[in-house]
Amino acid sequence: MKKFVCFSLVMLAMISCLTACNFTKNVSGVLAGNATVTPKVEEMMTALVNNDTADAKALMHPQSDKETDAAITQMSSYLSGRTVGSIELKSINVNTSTGTSGKVRQEQASYQVTLTDGEIIYLNVAYLSDNSGEGFISFQLVLGVI
Repeated sequence: MKKFVCFSLVMLAMISCLTACNFTKNVSGVLAGNATVTPKVEEMMTALVNNDTADAKALMHPQSDKETDAAITQMSSYLSGRTVGSIELKSINVNTSTGTSGKVRQEQASYQVTLTDGEIIYLNVAYLSDNSGEGFISFQLVLGVI
C-alpha cells in the first residue's frame, strides 16, 4: 500500500510539472472596461472613414493575410464620407495564455456602430498580442442583424 501511495504521489508530481508550462484563462464580459481592443477599434474606424488605408493596414497583425489589403480597401470605400456617431461594445471574450512560446492575449469582441447618417452596422473583431507583434487578425463589418 505504501508503494502505491508513493507511486501515485510521484506520478501526480510529474503530471503537475509537465502541465505547469501553459496557463490559460478565459474571461467573458468582465473585462469590458479593461479591453485593449476598444481604442484600436476606434482608430481603425477613423482610418476607414477617412479612407486612410495605410493607417488601417498598420493596425493589422504582422501575420495577417495579404488578402486584407483588398478587404480594407472595400470597407474603406463603403464607409468613405461617413462619420461614426457611436461605438458600443456588445460582447467580449479575452483569452490569455502563457507558455514556452511566450505570452499570448487574444480579444474577440462585437460592437454596434451607429453612423451619423443613422445606419447601424456591427463589427466582429479579433485582436492578437503575441511575440511577433500585435494587431487585428480579423476585422469584419456586418450589415444587418447578428
